[in-house]
Amino acid sequence: MVDNSTHLKADALIEALPYIQDYKGRIFVIKIGGAILRLPESKKSILQNIAFLSAVGIKTVVVCGAGPTITEEIEKRGKKAKFIEGLRVTDQETLDIVVEILGVARDEIVETLKKDFRTEAFSLKPEDRHLIAKKIHWQKGDEIIDLGFVGQVEKVQADVLRSFLEKGVVVFAPIGISMDGQKYNINGDSVSSAVAQSLGAEKLIFVTGVRGVMRNLDNPDTLLSVITASQAENLIKEKVITGGMIPKVRGAIASLKGGVKKVHIISGNVVHSIILEVFTEQGIGTEIILDEASDG
Repeated sequence: MVDNSTHLKADALIEALPYIQDYKGRIFVIKIGGAILRLPESKKSILQNIAFLSAVGIKTVVVCGAGPTITEEIEKRGKKAKFIEGLRVTDQETLDIVVEILGVARDEIVETLKKDFRTEAFSLKPEDRHLIAKKIHWQKGDEIIDLGFVGQVEKVQADVLRSFLEKGVVVFAPIGISMDGQKYNINGDSVSSAVAQSLGAEKLIFVTGVRGVMRNLDNPDTLLSVITASQAENLIKEKVITGGMIPKVRGAIASLKGGVKKVHIISGNVVHSIILEVFTEQGIGTEIILDEASDG
């Protein structure tokens, strides 16, 4: 006799079927925050979900972060991490640390996907020139602040990414390279947004340490399941959205205006959060859209 739990598993697969059919062959861009990658169980769950996406025919780009680990390594070497309006001031020594730590995070994701989840994956390095960068010239009032080797995306080489996406999951860190070969540290949220727009992605998913956009961070019941881009802009003005959530939401808005269908902000601490957000009607995080229409 088949027990009830078995029927529930079958029901979950049937619920996922129309989403799988709709998304097969589409592109998802997933940004995984560095704090989540430091948690073994959360990391395993997220990468298993990415393996599932690949298995059902979804082409997936992963942009990995490593902020907390980078800061620890900088301090371990007797330096102090310095930020200006959320951007890490990056001298040559700091750049070397950033490239090293992010490279390890990137390669570990690829190794885990291949070894543990039998998923073909490719690790792209800055020298592959998929991200062309230029230096940021930061101006505050009349003062021009030199952030060092901090850049912004000048161009995404979509053809390079697409060539690898035909073969498996593509994984890289938010390090760009200029036309003359200089590497630059770039904000991972803005990289993810630029890549999603360039590839015409179906979804951009930010995997974070919080459940999504909440009116009160101390109260999970205030989670906003669906918001429009204009509502998100108002929430920034009202200071409901603050801190590290601002670049994610701004990246989300830019992505939507650039042609990405939907953006999701979810917690990597919820087991199988990507699958729950993408393949169920209810979802578990915040979905950001251009208008009020929402179909999952």
